[in-house]
Amino acid sequence: MNIALIRPPKISGAFEKILIQEPVNIAYLAAFLKAKGYQVCIWDFEVEPFTESAVREKISRFSADVAAITAMTPTINNAHETALMLKKIKPSIVIVAGGAHVSALPEETLRDFPAFDYVVAGEGEIPLAELCRKVAKKQAPSEVPCVAWRNNGTITLNKPGLPIEDLDSIPFPQRSLFNPLLYKNAYAAGISMYGKRSTVVFTSRGCAQDCTFCAVKKTSGPRVRFRSAENVIKELTECRDIFGYNHITFEDTNLTLNRERFLNICAGLRKLKLTWDCQTKVSLVDKELIDIMKAGGCLKIAYGVESGSPKMLALMKKNITPEQIRRAFQLTHQAGIVACGFFILGTHPEETNDDVRQTEALIHEIKPDVFQLGIICPYPGTEIYSIMKKEGLLPQADWKKFNFMHSRPQWGTKHLSPAALVSWQKKIYMRYILTPHFILFVFRKMLNPREIPQTIRLGLSLLKYLLLEKRG
Repeated sequence: MNIALIRPPKISGAFEKILIQEPVNIAYLAAFLKAKGYQVCIWDFEVEPFTESAVREKISRFSADVAAITAMTPTINNAHETALMLKKIKPSIVIVAGGAHVSALPEETLRDFPAFDYVVAGEGEIPLAELCRKVAKKQAPSEVPCVAWRNNGTITLNKPGLPIEDLDSIPFPQRSLFNPLLYKNAYAAGISMYGKRSTVVFTSRGCAQDCTFCAVKKTSGPRVRFRSAENVIKELTECRDIFGYNHITFEDTNLTLNRERFLNICAGLRKLKLTWDCQTKVSLVDKELIDIMKAGGCLKIAYGVESGSPKMLALMKKNITPEQIRRAFQLTHQAGIVACGFFILGTHPEETNDDVRQTEALIHEIKPDVFQLGIICPYPGTEIYSIMKKEGLLPQADWKKFNFMHSRPQWGTKHLSPAALVSWQKKIYMRYILTPHFILFVFRKMLNPREIPQTIRLGLSLLKYLLLEKRG
């Protein structure tokens, strides 16, 4: 059986397209399916042409029996358009949808998107492999966990399955299926990437936090599962020696959560002489740890700050304080590591202008080298989605507009209209990028002539968003 694993085209501006990395999550599925004896390929329509002729050519070269399409909420419509095109070209093809959106709304997805034959909710490896076995035998998937399907016209959602406990047992992602030329400009914002070839690595699944805006637990389960440090280092060695990567972006929500394991990974990174960046929580770092990270090749740490308002941090269930935020950024700056902050406006129906002012004040105080300021995106499956729906703040869903950087959000708070949130977002961006700290950071990057083209591209993309995009 031939299985095509697909990332659909994405609605995004140039700013996002510059940052596209390899879809390693799909490569995990590829490795698992290949180990089960299936023929597998990856079609990444975020970076490959998405036209009927291009898709026809792909199918002529690899006649897929099953197409498994991964979709987030903003791309669910594009995923369905991809399915429709595949069905037009090859009517017999079986379409399986997976990803965060369908994990939150499995039955609704089948109801609203008829070109999908099946939905896999949650962690995909085991149910997708078992579903493909059933499809090959032309059997109903009634016993396959996590699968939603049409049973004689009735949508049926099977019982949930158990997550994979031993993550070390999962084969390493099938990176050999990627065309490296398509990702040669993969970019980690704020880092000098000249001479670097970057890939993404996951060392754990799940998250220990309960943030109201996050849907990770819908796809990865209610608790954190870790790979061993030895297993991670083995993959890192493969990345360097087999595929030629020399920079790693760790996609764990909190890489330093298990300190002892992380220190062992860090020691391996130092021996391998790889550079890397990661995300973690401000309460999970201290001076000793950050100094070890610096010595181990860490170039950037990204922190989910979200708000400068203690009230908003509590309502989001962030379980952090402004003082912890200040301390983490101070230590990161002192170590010479690029400090990145993620912030969100409209985080709760109770957010006011004063809360937004506190967020802007904190941004100017902690001086992130890189920052992203989005407007809350209440994804299905998150607590904030339920809260905003209950408060009557969510109009009829237009999934294409569910994007943190969308210039015309559909929602606001009780006190801030969508237009007001967009206005605040643009003002905060403009005021911060004109500060001496940010200008000096950009200037230092551009002292390296090789960094000038990429920096200009990013800058122009951001300015286009701030100055030319229509407001809400």
